[in-house]
Order: sequence, then structure tokens, then C-alpha cells
Amino acid sequence: MFDGFMSVMQQGGPDMVILLTLSIIVVAIVIERLWFFAQQHGDTKGLLRQLGQKISADDLDGAIKICHSNKGMLPRILEFGLRRGEKNRADITDALSIALMEHLNALERNLGIIGTIAVIAPFVGLAGTVLGIIKAFQEIALKGNSSPAVVAAGVSEALVTTFGGLVVAIVAVIFFNFFKSRIKSYNQEMIVAANQLAEMLHFHNTGAPIPTELYQPKSAK
Repeated sequence: MFDGFMSVMQQGGPDMVILLTLSIIVVAIVIERLWFFAQQHGDTKGLLRQLGQKISADDLDGAIKICHSNKGMLPRILEFGLRRGEKNRADITDALSIALMEHLNALERNLGIIGTIAVIAPFVGLAGTVLGIIKAFQEIALKGNSSPAVVAAGVSEALVTTFGGLVVAIVAVIFFNFFKSRIKSYNQEMIVAANQLAEMLHFHNTGAPIPTELYQPKSAK
């Protein structure tokens, strides 16, 4: 298998080295992003339920401790709002919005690189193919042998880089779209959670009972 891989690399020439480097970068970013999302808090409703119970009991410090004890971005964002829990609703909402915007950059980290590789990989492969075809016809002209078999062999070797470029681009596009969809979903989830927290703190500050629907799942009613 390794011999076959090295043979393909030799056929493709220097462009295959570039494509291999691009593929390694894509794989490294994909692994890092998968690990990042695996570290995020998965039970948003459960977290809000715990916070709601603490806020209802007038225990903001306890709510902050809950956020501090949970991993991921969402607990950090909600903790940011809780530490300003005595302020008015507008100030709390503004604080949560700032926290959300700051963490959005972390969600999208390195995705631009994958998107760029998805765009340029086919062109790198095509450039290698064009150079390979030029080289093949130059050799045909020098040797004076233009039989179909010779031409086909040269073109076949040249097309290796096009295939390599398409493979790298397809993989990059798949994961780019996957992560974009994941980011959109997670960002919307964080926005909803932040708004629910702001609503709970508003009721707490006005002395009104917090509606249980803000933090209790429907099944718990």
C-alpha cells in the first residue's frame, strides 16, 4: 500500500506534495474542531434548570458556582451574565451579547483555512495536470513517438494531480459545511439560553416569581 502511495506521489510530481500538505492541514483542523465541540456543554436545558432553581432561591453565587463547575463556552457566557445579575435587564442583555460575540470567534476558529483549501485544491491539481501534459508532449516531441499508447500514458500520469486536488477539495467542503451547520445550531442554542437567563434575572430583580417554563422542560411540568 505504501509503495502504491509513493508511486502516485512520484507520478503527480511536486504538486502532489502540495496537495498532501493541504490534506494534512485539513485533517489536523478537523480533528481539533471535533475535539473542541466534544468539550462543549451538551445539556443546555439541564444547566438552565439548575440555574433557574438557584436564581429562584435568590442564590446567584450558587448559580455562578454551577456555571464554573461545567465545561464549555455556554456556562462561561451564562456566568458572565450572572456576575451582572443585579443590573437592569438591558445591561444584562448587553453583557450577554458581548460574551456571545467574543465566543463566536472561537467557534469559527480555523474554518477559514478549510474553506480556502476547498477552493484552491482543485486549481493546484489542475496546475499539476497542465504541467504534466506539457511535459508529456515535450517528451513525445523529443523522442518522435506519438503513438496513442505513449500519449495516453503521459496524460494518465498528468491527471493524477487533478484527481488528488478534487479529493482534497471534496473532503474540505464536506467538513466545512458540517462545522458551519454545527456552529449555526450551537450559536442559536446559546442565544436562546442567554435570553432565557436574562429573563430569569429580570424577574428575580423585580421580585416577581420566575415562570417555570423559562427553565423547566415541558416534560417536567
